[in-house]
Amino acid sequence: MADNPKPGSNFIFGKKTEGSDHVPGVLKYPAMSKLAEYNNDLCEAKYGSHKREPLGKPMTRNYVMPEKVMQEEFRFGQHVIPSEPAKNVLFPEGGEKHETPRVAAMYLKTHGTFEPGQQKERNYNWPIDKKNHRFGYIEEREADGAAKCVKPERFGESFPETKIVKKTVEDYIEVTKDELGKHKNLGQQSDPNQVFGAMKRKEEWNAAMCIYGVPETRNEVDPEPDLGRCTKMNCTNAVRRPEDTDRAFGVPTIRNDIPKKARKSVADPQNYGDEPEAVKLLFPSSYLEFGITEEDFNAPRSREEIKTIFENIGFQYKIGKFNAMFSRAQQYVNVRIRV
Repeated sequence: MADNPKPGSNFIFGKKTEGSDHVPGVLKYPAMSKLAEYNNDLCEAKYGSHKREPLGKPMTRNYVMPEKVMQEEFRFGQHVIPSEPAKNVLFPEGGEKHETPRVAAMYLKTHGTFEPGQQKERNYNWPIDKKNHRFGYIEEREADGAAKCVKPERFGESFPETKIVKKTVEDYIEVTKDELGKHKNLGQQSDPNQVFGAMKRKEEWNAAMCIYGVPETRNEVDPEPDLGRCTKMNCTNAVRRPEDTDRAFGVPTIRNDIPKKARKSVADPQNYGDEPEAVKLLFPSSYLEFGITEEDFNAPRSREEIKTIFENIGFQYKIGKFNAMFSRAQQYVNVRIRV
């Protein structure tokens, strides 16, 4: 295999596909003469599908319809008699609409539709008055029935029987059984005021000393030397010049130190000090609805432009009075405005 020569550049790999009929040739029916087409139609006329479904025509079912069906006024289906509109059924004009007793009985039987608070009626023929009759056995009520079952000897003329037993038997019962409302008698005669257990001794250490401890030296109380500052070698923020001790390094967030661009790009995130504060974003000016910003009020304008603004809002002054007002305003703001 390794010594076999390589195939040439024109060599084609794979198996060659044998030629066959093309799709247009398979779909295209060969042309026939008029005599051949007539002969083919006679042969096709023998099939029922050719008679029921002729080419280019709807399917023929060969139904024999009565004469009245062939008339133009004939309509299939059952004629519907007009009834009450659905709107009047859902929303009656006189308010709530009640069914007749016969219709209500039909709905009750077929759908189980009961009115609110309606009692279920099975239409039984009772030989008694069902409204006043009560079923079941009536038992006379007896007072203090449970107490008589627990202590029958304490009611009526009966009294508990007095029994005389040996003292050793009562002592045994007192020691072996628990008495209601008292501790168990263990047969130990002791002072009732005696308190058992070990007395708690007052210790110098308490919970606060366990948490904070008791420092022995000043070094244990002082904070760590690396608290709030870096003590790693060659990583401290030590300044080289004494005048840079209180210097704030870095670039400020609001760049008032560089000039503002005439046309700021939408991709420029830098704040040049002309952006509004948070309070203005939360409570914007009412003039923003008209497209007027604060810069429009502070922008210098010419004499003619100011006069036009006053005339548009309904204030028209003579030329002498307007010039006096303009000069007075110019002195007040101490700004030189172009004429």
